[in-house]
Amino acid sequence: MFKPIHYYKPNLESVIKRFQNMYEAKEPGHVAVYALPPAPPGEPVPPLNQINLDEKLETYLDLCLHNYELFIDYTRITLDDLIPTFGPNFGIGEYSAFIAGNVVFTEDTSWAAPVLENLEDYKDLTLDENNYWVRMMERTFHYLKKQTAASQIPINRGYYSPLDLAYALRGEKLFTDFSDTPELLHAFMNFCAEATIWFAKRIQSIIGFYFGGNIAGAWLKPGTICMSEDTACLISPRLYAEFARPYTQKVIDAFGYGQIHTHSLGIRTIPEIAKLRNLLGIQISDDPNVPRGFEKLDFLLPRSNNVPFTIGCTPSELIDFFEEITGSYNIVFAVNVENAEEGRDIVEWVRRHAKHG
Repeated sequence: MFKPIHYYKPNLESVIKRFQNMYEAKEPGHVAVYALPPAPPGEPVPPLNQINLDEKLETYLDLCLHNYELFIDYTRITLDDLIPTFGPNFGIGEYSAFIAGNVVFTEDTSWAAPVLENLEDYKDLTLDENNYWVRMMERTFHYLKKQTAASQIPINRGYYSPLDLAYALRGEKLFTDFSDTPELLHAFMNFCAEATIWFAKRIQSIIGFYFGGNIAGAWLKPGTICMSEDTACLISPRLYAEFARPYTQKVIDAFGYGQIHTHSLGIRTIPEIAKLRNLLGIQISDDPNVPRGFEKLDFLLPRSNNVPFTIGCTPSELIDFFEEITGSYNIVFAVNVENAEEGRDIVEWVRRHAKHG
């Protein structure tokens, strides 16, 4: 299905070295760049709510792998810093259903309805290796590992942070728990941290390491867990610091390092996320109807705690602000381009102008 990874990423070793240098850097100017064109047309994928995963899981995964191969073959000319990495898509329902809750599928995503009407009931939740979604995800990653072994194309999976997991299990009642039952909420958050550690260790033991580290598009130090902090966008920086960061830190400490995904909606809280120890980066996705992350870099970068951001931008934004940004900070530019050729050109521009690499 896949050719060897060096066919798609002939500059793999220099990409890895670029990330290694960035993580160890004591000076600014370390830059990585992703070129992100639209994916070429692939084989039609059946709607998620029409797939019998018990019977057709491997067929579905093979189709997704095929379409991903079309994309990385198309983008191989860009020679950017995005390492081919495949992660399966079942929506977000299974991110909490490994504990409890039924996954509700739509055509292209899923969710799991909250299960905790009363916060006290979290004490009845259990971590069960025979849970349907624990077994389904272990089956998924054993299969993907087998299918990609010869090519060395990395596979990966992210996880809910404890705060995101708490929101998935509790629903909107979580937002009054902060003031109504803070001590009980802290205990629940600790359970969510332990649940994330328990599940992630099972999955990460299957995935293993690639090229001396973990891969999630970027090369990451061995022992890195990738988590979303989307719910952090909906609470104040003070609440995040008190109720969320200690438990995200607990998960990071259990593995060694962390990589965080969040959104531009939460600009005000990102500086609190950046205070996490052993954090390798924060990826900021843009939301509609709020300023894009790139537009708020003047606020974010001085509060980054020297954690590299992965930030979306256009080619012209990268060029216009490149010297200003890289003169003081390390950063990963995720550049939206029209096609692979434009991606190749912007990567070549970065290589000519970057201080390091």
